[in-house]
Amino acid sequence: MKKTIGAISALLVVMLLTAACGSGGPNAGREAGPGNADDGSGAGEPIEITFFSNNPDRTGGQGKAEQLLIEQYMSENPNIRIKSETLSPDPQFQDKLKIYNVSNTLPDVTMMWGGARYLSPYVKNDSLVEFSREDFAGQGFIDAAFDSFTMNGKLYGIPKNTDFLVLYVNKKILADNGLAPPKTESDLFRIAEKLNGTGIVPMALDGRDAWPLGLLFDAVVSRQTGGFETYHKAVDRTGSFNDPNVVASAQKLQEMVKAGLFGEGFLNLDYGAARNLFGQGKAAMYLMGQWEMGMAKDANFPQEVRDNMAAVPYPASDDGKSPASDLLAWFGGGYSVASKSKHAKEAKDFAIWLFKKENWAKTVWENGITFPAQAYDEFVTGEEAQLQQDLTAILKNADNISGANSQDRFSASTSKSYLDAITELLALKVTPEHFAQSIDAIAAKSYKELHS
Repeated sequence: MKKTIGAISALLVVMLLTAACGSGGPNAGREAGPGNADDGSGAGEPIEITFFSNNPDRTGGQGKAEQLLIEQYMSENPNIRIKSETLSPDPQFQDKLKIYNVSNTLPDVTMMWGGARYLSPYVKNDSLVEFSREDFAGQGFIDAAFDSFTMNGKLYGIPKNTDFLVLYVNKKILADNGLAPPKTESDLFRIAEKLNGTGIVPMALDGRDAWPLGLLFDAVVSRQTGGFETYHKAVDRTGSFNDPNVVASAQKLQEMVKAGLFGEGFLNLDYGAARNLFGQGKAAMYLMGQWEMGMAKDANFPQEVRDNMAAVPYPASDDGKSPASDLLAWFGGGYSVASKSKHAKEAKDFAIWLFKKENWAKTVWENGITFPAQAYDEFVTGEEAQLQQDLTAILKNADNISGANSQDRFSASTSKSYLDAITELLALKVTPEHFAQSIDAIAAKSYKELHS
């Protein structure tokens, strides 16, 4: 595992050092605007491709990138019509995707997550088109990014982003209260103590969807243990979650809750509510991935808040065992193509076109949306927004990259139990000792399912 982590880390750092130098059925939902330009390839018979996305906002963020590229593709291919369906939050999107899968009506191109937890039901149902790495030769992909979409040696999806966990902060709120962005875990408790009773939530956290709690758990475990080996080994069954360091991590998480770090009722906050809490200046910090880079350009938030947004790494451990350069980073999201589609070939062609480096990578970087899973150094202008620069520095300075986060390594049937256990821990319903025993049993069941 250390060798794998080291390889991923090296690839990311090299890439970034270089950069530093320079909702309804498949036919429902919003329809992409028609294109009418011909690229000289000939019109052909009209073909409609359905596109299923978890990004309902088509004017900002990754929804904007998708829409821009969909419209460009239709303009270049006048016989192709791409019809978009969107649904969020992610649990609802995933539930509908499962329904499409079991009914063999998967949309032609769909957002998909990598890892056994998500991919295995679709692979078992023979629902996805197989790609080859050669389909993307010369497009600057980080080689390790394909691993999460590979099962049994076959590639079933295209990774779109380099994802990593960070802490967004409002510098003005902190400074107005005599505080600075946190550098160590003890700083989090000082911020909570100072802001409690002021009406400002110390850290906005999406607790309702559970998966952000899983990322928080991984981050805390890494600080307690000095890296990511503990949870990797526990999932691989070369180690165990029933470990004193995991118990100590669980205890620290409960101490964070008791200190009011996440405010009242955070387990009822969904993704949008937590994001809005921070974006409207009602929270000093927000725990989320780098894909929220576009918040600084979100016109729904006050300009004063946007001007004071910054990103910092998850704070280092107080004992120096785990520095801030230990970064929880992975390649989780991307797109897959339905093998049972009557337009599987055309859908696959579109998906491959989407990831020419001048398409996805260029679009998301130049619009300040997210970090692609491809090299983007040729698109760096030096005029990037401060938040974009902050996030670049965090990734560039990472010495130890986690690879897959823990929840994505569980089987499809056990991942919910695992996240439910973390939710119960943060709801203060179980002891740290019972929690560690519980998730270890879930990990054992998961391993057996994945390797039977």
